[in-house]
Amino acid sequence: MQELAGRLKALDPEASETLRVISYFDALTAGHASAEVLLRGASMLAGCATGLLSPSLSLRVDERGRRSTELGTPESWPARAVTGGGTVWLERTGNAHANDDMILERVTLALSILFERTGPAESVHNPVETLLDAAETGESRHAAAQTLRLVSTTRYRIIAQPASTTRVAAGPSAVITTMAGAVRAEIVLSTDAVVAERAGVGIAASPADLVRSWLSALTALRLTSDHEPVLYGDDLGSLLLLAEISPAGAPENCDLQSLGVVIRETPRILPMLDTLAASESLRAAAATLGFHHSTVQSRAEELSAKLGFDVRTSRGRTRLSVALALHRLESARFE
Repeated sequence: MQELAGRLKALDPEASETLRVISYFDALTAGHASAEVLLRGASMLAGCATGLLSPSLSLRVDERGRRSTELGTPESWPARAVTGGGTVWLERTGNAHANDDMILERVTLALSILFERTGPAESVHNPVETLLDAAETGESRHAAAQTLRLVSTTRYRIIAQPASTTRVAAGPSAVITTMAGAVRAEIVLSTDAVVAERAGVGIAASPADLVRSWLSALTALRLTSDHEPVLYGDDLGSLLLLAEISPAGAPENCDLQSLGVVIRETPRILPMLDTLAASESLRAAAATLGFHHSTVQSRAEELSAKLGFDVRTSRGRTRLSVALALHRLESARFE
């Protein structure tokens, strides 16, 4: 599905987006996502509030994916009946967007499958979601940890992976909708080895503090690349602070803006930029890339002129590393 969507993107962006919606909800369904997570995904894809009403359950999620205290009703909104009882709707004002029907269709199907598995009343929360939700009370998280049979004196880690990953979870897991898309969060012992194609591994923590492990794992996942497909929160240090930068403020960074221009002009430049940032010298970068030193020297001069700082110096490589991290935090999207 992902390969087909990539091919379609150049030919028919709208069809590509439709396939992305399908694969997104397929991943959430496979990950046994809760009703709230499914609604959150629909609202974030559609950019408008989403609601669900059944005899035993009433939920509303706003356009930012946050649970709303305003419950709402399906009257006057595009809506679908959910098998097992209930109605789901999109609160779209103005003209419908191209994929509204597909989003509504797929979230309805996902909810129908969920209700058949658990029933509406029991579908609101997965205990893993509750445990990793900073908005939940300490009592709720403690109860979730007990449900999952986590030992209070044992330290665990969260592994964050794209929801579409084919790796079978070894521990309790849930698919969670995040700013970077659908991400599978898995709880493992802190001593467990991690074997994954792409993952962020959180810091070790007790069950009561696994929210911190989850946030560090998600940040690590957003910072991964083809150059470093698996990252540990323990190794990121102050880079974890970058995730707290407001998305609205990050684009004001001049280095990030310049980097964005370079990447848009030459989409395949990222491996070279990663290597330049990680290497102690141009000669070392040339050896890693398999290029002649003079070729890398010439390319580095061109990049320095476009970026506005010299990537051949230690300070320039530091600025490049930070700009690359900011770029990944801003642009990472998973399904």
